[in-house]
Amino acid sequence: MLHLKSGVSYLENNNILVCGEFIKIKEFESFNRIPIDEDESYAANSLWINGKVLVPYGFPKTRRKIEMAGYETISLDVSEFRKIDGGLSCLSLRF
Repeated sequence: MLHLKSGVSYLENNNILVCGEFIKIKEFESFNRIPIDEDESYAANSLWINGKVLVPYGFPKTRRKIEMAGYETISLDVSEFRKIDGGLSCLSLRF
């Protein structure tokens, strides 16, 4: 992974999105892990903000998993940022 946030995103209430090598590592055993399929690993970089999860557009399996976990989602087209390996967490300032 380029950055931790590329493979792990904390949603809330002990829920995390994980992909790649982070799916089975022991450091995340105490979390409710939502594993992201390899073909949608880019979407592991999603953001929980104000009760909703921002998800990159074009990753329906990931969006469905997040919704099945009880979250409302908003899909955003970040395809231009993806071309330079940018993700949603790269585009946000959070306090």
